[in-house]
Amino acid sequence: MNDLKAITIMFRATNSLGKAIQRDVKSFGLNVTEFGILEALFHLGEMPIKALLEKVLITNSSMSYVINQLIQKEYIYKTQSPSDRRSYLLSLTEKGNDLMNDIFYKHKKHMRNIISVLSEGEEEQFKNMLKKIGKRADEYRV
Repeated sequence: MNDLKAITIMFRATNSLGKAIQRDVKSFGLNVTEFGILEALFHLGEMPIKALLEKVLITNSSMSYVINQLIQKEYIYKTQSPSDRRSYLLSLTEKGNDLMNDIFYKHKKHMRNIISVLSEGEEEQFKNMLKKIGKRADEYRV
C-alpha cells in the first residue's frame, strides 16, 4: 500500500484549488500574482520590494513587471527608501486599499466555502499534516 497515490491526490487537489483561486481573483480583474502583492500590502502595509518578493514567492524579473502593471492601474505606488537609496518601498494607493477592502473578504469567503468541506477538527489535522509533509520535504536530500 506504500505507493504514491497520496502524493497524486495531493497534487490533483492542489491543482484544483489553484484553478479555483485563479478563477476567483480573475473575477476581480486581477491575476494571482497581482492579488498576492495587493494582499500582502493590504495586511502588512508598506514594505520594501525585497521583503515582498519573499512573501509572494515569485522571481525578481516577474515582480518588476507585475509592480509596473499595478502602478499603471493605480493600485500601488513606489517610493525610494529614505534609509537606503538603492531600495524602493511599495504601498497601496487609496484606490488599491479601496479595492482590497471590497474584494479581500469576498475572496476569503469563497475560499472558506471550499475548505468548509472539512470539519474544524479535520481542518486542524489537515494543516498539521501539510506542515509535517512540508518540513520533511524541506529537509529531504537525495
